Amino acid sequence: MLQLADNAEQTIPFETRSIENVSQSEVVAFIHHILSSECGMRVRRQLESSVAQFFEHFDTNTHLFTAYYDNDRLCGLLGVNFRSETTAILKWIFVAQEARNKGLGSYLIDSAISFAHQTGYQRLILCTATKMEAAHYLYRKKGFVFKEDVTFWRRPMKILECDLSTVS
Repeated sequence: MLQLADNAEQTIPFETRSIENVSQSEVVAFIHHILSSECGMRVRRQLESSVAQFFEHFDTNTHLFTAYYDNDRLCGLLGVNFRSETTAILKWIFVAQEARNKGLGSYLIDSAISFAHQTGYQRLILCTATKMEAAHYLYRKKGFVFKEDVTFWRRPMKILECDLSTVS
């Protein structure tokens, strides 16, 4: 059970589950709901392929996956993927609307940075929807810098990067 501070008087419990204990269809539905409702992105087919590839090639030495649940409801998701010997991709970091502003997003980013650094990666990159302004703020706060605008799944996106040599 993971406990994150909501405020000084209360903690919010989250149960963590590894990739073996989460279905691909649940991951697809969770991500698709957030992307469609908040960004207008209808990309279920692309997500199904992306999630299937991640699950198929998952290796605990180079990848990280953790799902966070509150009362058996998926409320947060973290996935880090191998790109090269020196670069990891922060593939998924999603927090359900009702679980936001409780420290979970910040915890997920810290977990991804820590994993990538400890694994020996030099850079951690991510691709984010241009409409996710609150997430962009949090990424910058955690040391990510803008690299370029791209088109991914026929949508405008931003590439951000964290230089892991600056992580202590």
